[in-house]
Amino acid sequence: MVTKETTVKISQWLLDEIEKFINTNKRNKTNYPSKRNFVDRAIIKQLEDEGINLKEK
Repeated sequence: MVTKETTVKISQWLLDEIEKFINTNKRNKTNYPSKRNFVDRAIIKQLEDEGINLKEK
């Protein structure tokens, strides 16, 4: 799969909330090793919930 990176601006408030969530417990730190990973996974989940097929053809 070819990936292309795009920079996206996120409010400082949202970044702070994501960091608080990740640091809540060790399980969150394991599941989301970075804020970027958290955002990527949240977007993928939202798209899949909307019925968009993200599986590689």
